Amino acid sequence: MRRTIDTKSGMPLTLFPETREQDIVQNIYCILNTVIGSVPHFRDYGLDNSYLHQPMPVARSTFAAAIADAISRHEPRAQVQSVEFSLDPDQPGHLFPIVEVIFLE
Repeated sequence: MRRTIDTKSGMPLTLFPETREQDIVQNIYCILNTVIGSVPHFRDYGLDNSYLHQPMPVARSTFAAAIADAISRHEPRAQVQSVEFSLDPDQPGHLFPIVEVIFLE
């Protein structure tokens, strides 16, 4: 099963996801919105933000690689198929990831 996760649109979080897929998507959303090093006792959780303040082409590729790496490390039930980015003209320079994943058995 494929699922696209758009971080710009937001997502309501719940403590008790009703389905396995909802749990996986929620975990991925949390990974994408956590800076690596910001969670005490779990310092390698989240995204490496070394792409910040880089030229846009460099930032896109570094950010996409960080997303794929973080999801593969922290959510083994999903596999990244693609990473695209949306831009908001009201927020120049901000990249909003759109991640397509498939759920693994």
